[in-house]
Order: sequence, then C-alpha cells, then structure tokens
Amino acid sequence: MVKSLMNNKQLDDLIHAIENSSEYQSYLEICKAIEQDDEICYLVKEIKKLQQEIVKLEYCNDFDCMEMENDLEKKKERLYSIPMYQEYVKRMDILNDILAESTFQIEKYINSKV
Repeated sequence: MVKSLMNNKQLDDLIHAIENSSEYQSYLEICKAIEQDDEICYLVKEIKKLQQEIVKLEYCNDFDCMEMENDLEKKKERLYSIPMYQEYVKRMDILNDILAESTFQIEKYINSKV
C-alpha cells in the first residue's frame, strides 16, 4: 500500500487557510452580489442559452448561425462592461491563481517525495 504523503490534517489545514483567506471571502461576497443582480443573471443565462444553441447547430453541421453569434458577442460585451461583473472576474482570477499555486506546490512536494 502507498504511504499517504500528506495526511488529512494537512489537507484540512490547507483548505481552511484558503477558505479563511481574504481573497476567498472577497470572492464569496461578490458572488452573493452577482446572484442578486437581475441584469447580470439575465445576461449570464442568455449567454449560456445562446452558446448551447450554437453548439447544437454546429454539431448538426448547420454553421449558419452568424446572427446568434453576433447576439452572443453583444451580450458578452454588455456583461463585461458591468463594473460589478468586472470585479467578479478580477476576484475569480486572483482566487484561481491561488488555487493553481497551491496545486503546483502540492505537486512539487509529492514529486520530491516519490
């Protein structure tokens, strides 16, 4: 049996540190605000719906969906022009960087032990 390189307490400590970080807390705050913004929720829903429809059409080899793609781009532009959504993306990128660095450090640690 392979010996566990990191015990559960170490993993729990890492998760706890991330969950209690100001970056994560800030991300949760903006997520709550986003969920309560009707315009952002509507745009996200519409963007997802258009993306699904475009993928279905492309899967059926119906590549005549220029109008849908134009509508999709307009909705994306509108979404990304909203300051609260811009802040959400910024905070999400910061959190993703932290998670990526944590993953890298774990992989580096494991590789040094193998």
